[in-house]
Amino acid sequence: MPRILIVEDEVSLARTMGDALAEVGHEVRLVHVGEKVMAEFHAFVPQIVLMDVRLGGVSGLDLLAKIKQESPEVDVVVVTAYGSVEVAVDAMKRGAAEFLTKPIDLDVLLVTVEKLWSASRDRRRLTQFRRAQAGQLRSVEYIGEHPSVVAVREQVARLARRTAAVGSELPAILLTGETGTGKDLLAAYIHAALPLRDGPFVALNCSAVPATLFESELFGHQRGSFSGATADKPGLFETADGGTLFLDEIGDLPLPLQPKLLRAIESRAVRRVGDTRDRTFDLCLIAATHRDLTGLVSEGRFRGDLYYRLNVLRIDLPPLRQRGDDVLLLAERFCRHLASKYGIADLHLSEAAGRLVRDYAWPGNIRELQHALESATLRISGSTIEPADLPLPADTDPVRRAERTLDADRPIDLEQVERNLIECALRRTGGNVSAAARLLSIGREALRYRMAKFGMQAGEK
Repeated sequence: MPRILIVEDEVSLARTMGDALAEVGHEVRLVHVGEKVMAEFHAFVPQIVLMDVRLGGVSGLDLLAKIKQESPEVDVVVVTAYGSVEVAVDAMKRGAAEFLTKPIDLDVLLVTVEKLWSASRDRRRLTQFRRAQAGQLRSVEYIGEHPSVVAVREQVARLARRTAAVGSELPAILLTGETGTGKDLLAAYIHAALPLRDGPFVALNCSAVPATLFESELFGHQRGSFSGATADKPGLFETADGGTLFLDEIGDLPLPLQPKLLRAIESRAVRRVGDTRDRTFDLCLIAATHRDLTGLVSEGRFRGDLYYRLNVLRIDLPPLRQRGDDVLLLAERFCRHLASKYGIADLHLSEAAGRLVRDYAWPGNIRELQHALESATLRISGSTIEPADLPLPADTDPVRRAERTLDADRPIDLEQVERNLIECALRRTGGNVSAAARLLSIGREALRYRMAKFGMQAGEK
């Protein structure tokens, strides 16, 4: 409940209002002399002030202006027996939140205070959320030293410099790449780098919203515009005004909604469902997809004009298998986070686990790596993750591992690749040498010769 300071020179009225507010749980303090108001205000630090306009030789409106200058977040309700349009307008200009006339209806007073306190809580929560979000987003890093990752960071830095220098309208940005490559992380990184970084970062996964709700989610609706619309609702464009709107999986946007999105992007305005007026916005629009949008355009499943409008600045994210040793940098980062999350000191990969992580293809990309490390963290009793702790296929393709090693300009052990292939074939055939030889397209005796060379044995099946 809020602390409420009642400034009223009619002592009986002040006590009546104070008793009514205290009865419902508010903390109340009374002051009857205008000259003592600021001292009481500083000592009590109220969240709401009920202020009489006339306080002997002191003007309540002058006190109102002084309070709002010192503490803009405090809500002031002006109370007077001299209700007039002029007084109300003057009070509102000086920052009054509400205007009540005497005689005071106590029910109206209680409702007014509750409404102001509820709105104040919402504002504080939104401010706290935005501060926390801004802090989190500023700490976002797009990790990696691979040339493709460095190029992405340089591209974002150029965009940030150019838009900050000229104050121009931010272009639409399209992020492309396989599922799990960190498009959401990059979107947050871009938001933190751009001039609108102090605004909200609002994300929508287009594949997770029912088609019937898309328009309401993006553009909002007016009360009564359709069944179930019991209140006005701002859309995500309005919510993200002054910040960034991230539309993930844009390739799943329903075709009928695409022209409306195009209109919104081009006009920088949206119209709520059931409304007749446009609402302008200023934000950075980032769209992302793992789909081939040019293919969808050719198939008639995505509008070409919308694609060209979104594709002003395109950033392609490389899959993890093409990022060389970056996978180890990411693994170290995830291990530090998991160590903090689960209270494990010095959580790390063993040397063998590091090699496995480096050589595995990671078809699920960064998301798969993150989940595999968390799964391993929950399996181990100590602080070292071994290869057996990682939930990866036992027969990871040795040829693919060798190819990735060559792609990274590192030498390979050709005999080790051959041995790994033979082991893989024997596992698949349950140790049957003849069947393994057929898989490898060599003769049975040739396979036995190679097994003897590597000191390998297998039971005949």
